[in-house]
Order: sequence, then structure tokens, then C-alpha cells
Amino acid sequence: MKNNKNIEISALRVFAAVAEAESLTQAAERLGITQSAVSQTIKQLELHAETQLVVTRSRPIKLTPSGQVLKGYAESIINDTQRMLVDMRKVTKGGSLPLSVGMIDSFCDVAGLQFMQKVKPFTSKLALRTGLVSPLTQALLNRDLDMLITSDPIDEHPELQRYPILRDPFVMIVPEQFSQSGKVGCEWLADNVPFVRYNRQSRLGALSDLIARRLNIELNINCELDSTQTLLRFVQSAQGWGFATGLCLVPYPELLQGVTVMQLAKGANARHLTLVCRKDELGDWPEQIANICRSIYTEEIVPEMAPIAPWLSQQAYSITQMPAI
Repeated sequence: MKNNKNIEISALRVFAAVAEAESLTQAAERLGITQSAVSQTIKQLELHAETQLVVTRSRPIKLTPSGQVLKGYAESIINDTQRMLVDMRKVTKGGSLPLSVGMIDSFCDVAGLQFMQKVKPFTSKLALRTGLVSPLTQALLNRDLDMLITSDPIDEHPELQRYPILRDPFVMIVPEQFSQSGKVGCEWLADNVPFVRYNRQSRLGALSDLIARRLNIELNINCELDSTQTLLRFVQSAQGWGFATGLCLVPYPELLQGVTVMQLAKGANARHLTLVCRKDELGDWPEQIANICRSIYTEEIVPEMAPIAPWLSQQAYSITQMPAI
């Protein structure tokens, strides 16, 4: 080759991001750098390889056959480098390493403290970031987080690895004045009572829409809200009925006064929380932490659901495999 300079790992990271993105701009956003920096890196790699690697005019971006070869090597080298760093940290720091973990609010509200207490002793530093699904997902893709506990398995990113944690059943939350009749069901409620829902941009909002389609009911949307606490206050004041999950209800027993928690389709609908991380970068840490989360859910959270509704404890349980669709 005319150019015998070595390819830097940082350049391979940029190329790997481009290979998974739909455009150079999207790759740049995920990496937190400029689009021009991404473009320049690809040009330098093509100079090293003396061949075209990326068809940038295609939407989405396409790799040439040479680019496909480089993608395989890049992923392997990046994973090996990360494993090397993890192993060195373990030796240097007595088996511990720093971890940055993302966790959706609804799980952190009931498990965050226990999680910190059980995981922190085994790390040199533990950072916990909480919030909504979308920004946390972006933080993981941007490598601002090492792992994420989320209700969205991020299936569109095959480069990620997933460890199922728990099943969180959906329920109906209904003002007592409407639930006292034995004839009340989701069909009657949909026809006669306004529906209070999670924001349609949220994961819970999207799943609520999916449930309505499965039940073949049309919801009379009264308002859209961003938090379970606010949603419960609206239901408590008889502004409407709604969907929620057992996990979401546990922190707010006082807001369930005057509210009836009812089974939804005999517990057939649920969301599933998953630990998501990049493949082969953290050794056995993801599985260990997933086990800790399962233990917290089974031993400490599910028992708190029984006073809310006795049947919830049969519908809420830890999992190690995602159910078939």
C-alpha cells in the first residue's frame, strides 16, 4: 500500500457508528461530533484502504463489499479493546470497575436505592442516570451509558445485547364511582368514560395505544399526561379512567384511595423491562446486574403489589427470556 500508516481505533469507532446509521449526520449525533469530522474520518479510511467503503449518497447509507469487510473487523477490534480495558481495570482495582447505568423512572422510583446499595460495593464508581426512555436510549447509543434498564429493547440496533429482567402487567385504574357496577369492563368504560392517558410520545403511551388496538376499543382521550403521579390524581378526581402498570402504582398508595385497580384482559398485556448494553464489552457484569434487578423485583417489589390487588403478584414476575410475540 502507498499509505502504510496504522488505522486508529477511534477511526474504527466512527466507521462502526456510520455502518449502523442511516446518514453521516445521524452517526455524528450518536458520537457527539460534527458531521464534517465523520466525513473526514471516512475519507481517511478510504485513503488507507485505497478503495471506497461507504456509499454516502444512498439513503440509508450503504457499505461497499470492502466496507462490509471492514465493519466485521472494526466490531471485533472495538469489542476486544473494551474487554482488554475491563480486564485491566479488574486487575488494577481489585476486580471493580466504574459503571454508568441508565434506569427508567418507573423502575428507579421503587428499586433505585436497593440497586445502588447492592451494585455500588462491586464497582470503583457507580453513576446512575434516570429519566424517560427516549433520552436514555440516546445516551446509551452515544456511549454516555454503559448499560440501560428500559422498557424498550431497542431491537432496531442489532449491535446491542439484551438481558430480560421482569414482566410488568398492565391494569385498568378506574374511579370507584364507575367501578361499583359489576358490568364495568374496558368496553363499557371506553364507550362511557373519558380516557386519561400517558403522553403518546412516551413508551407507556405507545403501549396503551397497542393495547387498545388489541382490545378493539376506541378510547375517548380526555388528556395526555407525562407522569404516573399526575395520571393517578386525575383518575382519583374522577376525570377519567386509564391504563397503568403494577410497577408504576407501587410508589403511590395514597393516590389509589378512591381508585379501583382492575384486571385488564386477565393479565394478558404487560411491558417487559430489559437490561441493554453493547455486546461483549463488560464481561459477565450485565448478567450479574440483571440478576440483581430480578432479585429486587421478586423479593422486594412484587410483594408490595399484593395490597394493591392480590392477583398482581401472579402476573408480575422476573424473566430471563423475552416472551414470543
